[in-house]
Amino acid sequence: MPRRSGPLAVHEYGDPSRPTLLALHGITDSGECWADLADRLGASYRILAPDALGHGASDRFTREQLESADPTEHMYAPLESLLDEVGPALVMGHSMGGGLAAALTARRPDLVRATVLEDPVWFDRFGGEDEMTRERVASTAAMAADEQEAVAWCRANNPTWPESEYLPWARAKAAVDPEFVRAGVGVLETPWREIASAIRTPTLVVTGDREVILHEPLLAEIEALGNARLEVHVVPDAGHGIRRERGDAFHALVDPWLAEHAS
Repeated sequence: MPRRSGPLAVHEYGDPSRPTLLALHGITDSGECWADLADRLGASYRILAPDALGHGASDRFTREQLESADPTEHMYAPLESLLDEVGPALVMGHSMGGGLAAALTARRPDLVRATVLEDPVWFDRFGGEDEMTRERVASTAAMAADEQEAVAWCRANNPTWPESEYLPWARAKAAVDPEFVRAGVGVLETPWREIASAIRTPTLVVTGDREVILHEPLLAEIEALGNARLEVHVVPDAGHGIRRERGDAFHALVDPWLAEHAS
């Protein structure tokens, strides 16, 4: 059973005596969606994987939060509180979690030792009525309707994923707050360029070369920021879910980098 940290349910894996790795999942996933990473790194780290607000067993958004000027800041705040509890820590984040991990890194360098950003949501905020949101609403509802069908669909469409990842992915779709999904939020109002420029902690940015957020023009923008703390790597033949699609290549890059910065 996950423990509580304020409004968040926090899953814990690995060795509690080892350095802490805070793992932040992507949109419509949950803290259980780190199964393969926990298998690979559990002997080396205490892995804390919270369900983001509106996801998994964490609290739902209030109407006031969803209607606020920046709902994603309400996701960010309890993560910073959790980091206050457990830090200093290594931080890893995927997609939406990557955007939040980057903000933690920029805003709390006293508590973040080093960070891995897996194809973070470094793009301008999307609105609640756009096509991406409508597709996510429909897809999440369809996956939530039948867990076995969702697992079968995920396995068929992601044949290179580890077997341990399919069921948590499917279960997360049934556990996400539909109102959050419909709101079309998950990206901070603070521009990503401002966050990326402010990072002063070693940060490894990992993306792929197909169907990713950090496509070539954005990679050029990151390079143009001139922030020497950002180390960018492109994993060949990987899409948005790099650690699941190309697990061995991802961990060959990330594991020694984490070990170097763990103490």
